[in-house]
Amino acid sequence: MPLGWAAELSGQAVWALAVLACCIVWWVGTLLPEFVVALIMVIAFITLCGVPTETALSAFASSTWWLLVAAFALGFGMQRCGLMARMAAAILRVFPRTFKMQAAGLIATGTLVGPFIPSLSAKATMLAPLALGISDSLGYERQGRQATGLFLAMFTGIRTVGPAVISSSIIGYGLLATLPENVAAEFNMVHWFLCMLPWFVFVMVANYTAICCMYSPRKGAANASGSTPETSERTPMTREEKRMAAVMVACVALWVTEPLHAVPSHVVAIGAMVAMIALQVVSAKEVCQGLAWGSLIFIGCVLGLANVFAHLGIDTWIVGSCAPAFTMLAQNAYLLVVGICIITIALRFIIVSEMAYINIFMAFMVPLALSFGVSPWVVGVCVYAVVNPWFVLYQNPIYLSAYYATEGKMASQSSSAAYCALYLAICICGLLISVPLWQSMGLL
Repeated sequence: MPLGWAAELSGQAVWALAVLACCIVWWVGTLLPEFVVALIMVIAFITLCGVPTETALSAFASSTWWLLVAAFALGFGMQRCGLMARMAAAILRVFPRTFKMQAAGLIATGTLVGPFIPSLSAKATMLAPLALGISDSLGYERQGRQATGLFLAMFTGIRTVGPAVISSSIIGYGLLATLPENVAAEFNMVHWFLCMLPWFVFVMVANYTAICCMYSPRKGAANASGSTPETSERTPMTREEKRMAAVMVACVALWVTEPLHAVPSHVVAIGAMVAMIALQVVSAKEVCQGLAWGSLIFIGCVLGLANVFAHLGIDTWIVGSCAPAFTMLAQNAYLLVVGICIITIALRFIIVSEMAYINIFMAFMVPLALSFGVSPWVVGVCVYAVVNPWFVLYQNPIYLSAYYATEGKMASQSSSAAYCALYLAICICGLLISVPLWQSMGLL
């Protein structure tokens, strides 16, 4: 029998933890693609640890995984037909051509288009060149203070809406899948948004204020006039764009009104995907080629960790082993929030993948949270709010997408990283402001 710290675990459970530890090292070292390591993990669970195949691969039969497939497909369709770029340009045309107003426009663009594409990287890749064009047209020096401010407005606009709206990122869907069924059932899109509303409003306002204070042109500096090519051209909508817009309007309307008609969100999303293909917005072949299958396989494999832990009794062992430490944090809701955030920010220097970190962390934390009467959703959103730091390039693939979409010409890494600490502090303050609401709702 295992000795010491693992005395209460079976041999199979110890093997499972050893497999997971090895996989974490491989993910950190990027020795193989993420989904390949995840498949190796599943194979090891089945062959070495005696986990049934249907348990190890249970996430692939879940509604959340199919929601992800459909969301990826819809996002690809919007990007491929050009509707997303048109929406972004239309929003930016509304704002006057000054630093503060264009910064507001970039934040608003990332916020308003966010719920329609679950890939943050895709949105960053599309909006970063648009932000660079705006900066150039206003006469700002590349990698200068104002250009950096506009870059951060674009990037944080994309990032901030994620924790508030489930459909804004695959991380939201992944987090939802880590919650127990009875908890996940409470958090449809509307309820999730309402619970995160104080956080969202505070972070949006504080982030915009900070960017304007730190990066606005100094008093007396003149803004250049002119038009930005990316936002000035107004061509009629194509047939594919009109059809895609109709599909997405219907899809979002059904998501929002789910409490009225009781059609699950994954069924709505799959129906929208089918409609998109049937209306020839994109072909079935293009969808199959355009979907991020590697990410989908990785998510499906890692989401099964919770069921693997339950099968092997690891979740029970976690509760018993970590209860004293968690008890100290759980005694004070504010201390709990800050503690989760600090742990997440520190560990993200080691665990590169946001999704891997969230799923591993939640696999350990869900049983602990339930045992102390804390909603696992609160733990999850605290992680989600700060899981995307960009102190160094390797930490954040979304930031990398934006950075290299402008070839690093708009903002230097050092100047952007300097703002990261302030943004994370704003996010933590937003969570603390949300605590009273969560307590009144019985989540804490």
